[in-house]
Amino acid sequence: MNLKSRLARLQAQAGSEHTSPAPSNNLRSRLAKIKTIRLHRQRITPCCSMSDATLADRVHGKLIAEGVIQIKKYLPLSGQLGNVELAGLLNQPRLPGEPKVRCQRQVYIDTETTGLSGGSGTLAFLVGMAVLDENAILLSQFLITRFAAESCMLTAFAQSLTDNDRLVSYNGKSYDLPLLATRYRMHSLSHPLEQLPHVDLLHPTRRLFRRQWPDCRLTTLEKKLLGFKRRNDLPGAEAPAAWFSYIRHGQGENLIKVVTHNQHDILSLAAAHTRLSEAIEQPQRYQADCCAIARWLSETDELGARQLLARCSASLSDDAKRLQAQLARRHGDWSQATEIWRALAKRGCSESVERLAKYHEHINKDLHKAKYYCECLPVGAAQSLRLRRLNEKIDRQPIQSCVDDAISM
Repeated sequence: MNLKSRLARLQAQAGSEHTSPAPSNNLRSRLAKIKTIRLHRQRITPCCSMSDATLADRVHGKLIAEGVIQIKKYLPLSGQLGNVELAGLLNQPRLPGEPKVRCQRQVYIDTETTGLSGGSGTLAFLVGMAVLDENAILLSQFLITRFAAESCMLTAFAQSLTDNDRLVSYNGKSYDLPLLATRYRMHSLSHPLEQLPHVDLLHPTRRLFRRQWPDCRLTTLEKKLLGFKRRNDLPGAEAPAAWFSYIRHGQGENLIKVVTHNQHDILSLAAAHTRLSEAIEQPQRYQADCCAIARWLSETDELGARQLLARCSASLSDDAKRLQAQLARRHGDWSQATEIWRALAKRGCSESVERLAKYHEHINKDLHKAKYYCECLPVGAAQSLRLRRLNEKIDRQPIQSCVDDAISM
């Protein structure tokens, strides 16, 4: 007696009617469907699959090693990117604190990775860089088509750099460079980026435009500052899926779009470097934050910061005016400082009122004016202490005057 018969017998003994279970056709149909799909894929994959050689040809590159494609482009400095004249890229941009004469080669760098979270499991499958020649942009990209080719790609990229290079990135300080450093260490390779200076343009962009723009992503910078809007661009978030689709199924159309996307990122980076330098010199033209620029300049060039604030005096915010008064005070220009403080004090700026009280007490030596401004301060322990000290000074003033007269006699 088999198991099915025994179960039927037990059900009958328990007083229940025996109904034989219906065969499970659902599972069989699902298995048959999966088998059909697999056979269909086996038939179409050889036709749709793209080889490394074909991919290299489609992106106008060449195979330099097994699984490594190098793409090189020479783009003449003619025409425009958005509203930026490409010929203007030859004028070396200079941010606050940088020397006027610089002979370093600017290397604009961007990566496309297998994920956005970072970590040791994330690798850069595409590394792009660009440098400026006398009359062209030299763009180089290194693309891998398998995991095993990563070490070879990292070596080729390192050989493209020199000791005289300065890296320029967008959010590279927090993402691209730490990720590359991790990959070099995991392959026990010499880390070429460690000794090179690096400027991350995300931070200057935030200084200048975080109050004016909804965000400071590179695409926002392209629209707002470069007047450039991408068309038919594959979003960077889809790059990992495009690479995995190629290495698993040989589907390379989206990976080709990733290569183009990376090229646009690098070109926008070079244009943004120049345009940010211009925005620092002419903040009103580009609607940049004048106060933030002056504060940045004041770290190394206080005179330049004062000149910038003077040029923008008609449109300064209260924060910018407070900075202007502070710089005037540092340079001993009390006339300008007190003029700004008085104007701000009339609008209820307690910090300016306190500055005037200190000025009249310690610099102008007019204790009654100092007391007047002290009484205008918000009531509190600090105000009471300052007022008590001023009253004591005022009370001693006639006595001290008589002593001075007696000594002079």
